[in-house]
Amino acid sequence: GGCDELRAEQKHFGGATMRNLILGILVAAVAILGFFAYQSSQQGNALQASLAASTSALTAIEGEKAALEAEVTRLQGLSDSAAAAAADAVAAVETETAATAALNDQLAVLEIDKATLTGQLVALEAENAALVEQLAAAQADAAALAEEAVALQARIDELAAAAAAATPAPAPAEGTTNP
Repeated sequence: GGCDELRAEQKHFGGATMRNLILGILVAAVAILGFFAYQSSQQGNALQASLAASTSALTAIEGEKAALEAEVTRLQGLSDSAAAAAADAVAAVETETAATAALNDQLAVLEIDKATLTGQLVALEAENAALVEQLAAAQADAAALAEEAVALQARIDELAAAAAAATPAPAPAEGTTNP
């Protein structure tokens, strides 16, 4: 009967050992699964943190993008304003150039008028010089004629005196006394 007891004990012990072994395997499997679950949870948390960081970075990038778009819009406005100012400046320069050209045309006309008037003045001065010469010649002629007139008057006076000396004195009229 001792062998039966031993076998029963071995069975019992073997059953308990088997149970303990299975239980140990189950505990080890649960521990391993728990460890993997913990690691997965940590990885999930890390991924969530990474995702949150990425989302935050993306939000920051979106904010920077919006700021850059606003800056681009502002710079485009400045560029448009500068282009409009440049176009206005070009138009003003073209207007001023046209006005300058018109003034240059007027100046050219005035220069032509001045040259014409200068020519007329030279002609008038030449006419004036000719008239002065004619006047001098006329004055010389007048002086010569005056001298001639004086000479003729002297000759007339001479001839009159000679004629008076050559003619007999008229008889005194009655009633007058002869001195």
